[in-house]
Amino acid sequence: MADIRSLGLDAGAVLFELGASGPLDWSYDGERPQLRFSFDLGKAVAAFQDAPARHVSCPPGSFVLLSPGMRARIRHAAPLEILSLTYPPDALAGRSDLSGYIAGIAGGLPMTTVDPGVRALAGEARRALVEEPLPDRGYMSALGKAMLARALQVIDQGAGAPPRGRAAISPFKLRRVVDHVETRLASRITVQEMAELAGLSIAHFARAFRQATGEAPHHFILNRRVARVRELLRDPTLDLATIAARAGFSSHAHMSSVFRRRTNLTPGAYRTAIANRAAG
Repeated sequence: MADIRSLGLDAGAVLFELGASGPLDWSYDGERPQLRFSFDLGKAVAAFQDAPARHVSCPPGSFVLLSPGMRARIRHAAPLEILSLTYPPDALAGRSDLSGYIAGIAGGLPMTTVDPGVRALAGEARRALVEEPLPDRGYMSALGKAMLARALQVIDQGAGAPPRGRAAISPFKLRRVVDHVETRLASRITVQEMAELAGLSIAHFARAFRQATGEAPHHFILNRRVARVRELLRDPTLDLATIAARAGFSSHAHMSSVFRRRTNLTPGAYRTAIANRAAG
């Protein structure tokens, strides 16, 4: 496990905090909605409201959504990593239907929800916090909103609630589509092929994908290409034209334009920032 002392980022509407590698002891007082993702747990001791402390199962890759009105404390003796996302007070406005989920959490079932979509988004957020010298606030905010949207969808389905409208996409199909995008970034990717992988019509898929990730398919692809550019810029032997081709951009100029809109830096300036950081 990486030796992460403490990392944080205020991405506008979402506050990211990546917990230190070490024993866990945190409290929640219910002021703002909070999504906590476990990269590696096991079993922890939890107490909710005025209930007695109890041992609960917290598998790696699980998450818990805590909402205003709750009070909780969880302790874990072994080293671990927790990604915490804190949202504005009104982020769950209109979601009174979460009462059943919240009651289950308070009853002793915290951090037992595992979903590949939330896990993939949390992994990307961790990568950006750990590896990026200047994480883009807009990109991180979109990641945070997508994590909340996906977590709410998973909670709805897990609680036995029917999917909202016809826009549901299963975690398995979402993972298949995301994996397809990741492996084919250097090639042309169409919404039609993504929809076919999910077994949905294009219109149905576009609605379902946006509901699950918080992004339209086209924007998701562009954001993943920008993330790939960030990774490739760490290799000083690659010229910008090669990086553009490997990330699926039509030209160096197209890559630079999109990259600058999302990071407020040119690829060259970003590479310089990486080199300066490495130099200490």
